[in-house]
Amino acid sequence: VIREIAGRQNHSVKLARKLQKKKHRRERGLLVCEGMDLLSAAVDAGAALRDVLVRKDLLGALPAGLIDQAKEDAPDAGGVDVGICDAETLEYASSLGGAADVVFTCVEPAYSLGDVALGSGVSFFLDGVGDPGNVGTLVRSLVAFGGVAMMCSPGGTADPYGPKAMRAGMGAQFVLPVVVDVAPSDLLARIAVLASRGDEAPEVVVADAHSGDDLRTVGLHAGVVVVLGSERSGASGEWPGARRVTIAQSTFESLNVAMAGTIVAYELYRGA
Repeated sequence: VIREIAGRQNHSVKLARKLQKKKHRRERGLLVCEGMDLLSAAVDAGAALRDVLVRKDLLGALPAGLIDQAKEDAPDAGGVDVGICDAETLEYASSLGGAADVVFTCVEPAYSLGDVALGSGVSFFLDGVGDPGNVGTLVRSLVAFGGVAMMCSPGGTADPYGPKAMRAGMGAQFVLPVVVDVAPSDLLARIAVLASRGDEAPEVVVADAHSGDDLRTVGLHAGVVVVLGSERSGASGEWPGARRVTIAQSTFESLNVAMAGTIVAYELYRGA
């Protein structure tokens, strides 16, 4: 469906505003994103789009085929609804304000630990990474270097499907399985089950800014889960016996968690 939208009281506009909060995203199973690049990534990945809000002068810039799809989809049938807005209405719907060119909602990907082939490649476990920009960048880095999944702890880790994380990820969340609200104990239990069945089970290693084996020489095998903690306090104490790895630096500690994770992903990709 393609329709003109007049004003802030439109349902699609109000929904886009609500979905900026995690509570409403989880209740509805939807997420909100902004920008043509993210929209193109969502279309390329086959994401289930719902509402697309766009300025009239940018209607022709929408990804190829989206307008035709919207024309074919019946109203309220779970298809794509393209809403043509004036700049003021789009600014209201956006968390970017006047910088927005398109705002869209889509079904949030839903994965569980059982969906992830943990033993087949590199995964990240984010243990208290609170900055959404860092979270999104880490998803993007994993995709760039052939990672298989990312898992996020329920406490202290920013929502990987929030607007800021989605912008930083540049659509990587539409490609990589990202499992939310995973407790360390749940991951360790899942790995124990895999090992007991004789399936490929990953090694868990903790990235440590201060001590551990030099990442360049550890010789990790293909199946590995790298735990990345907060920049201030590191990973939690939920990883007894896990090997610790560190990135050698020339002077003072100067890498944020997104940079460190990207280096780890690259080194493991290079050594695979």
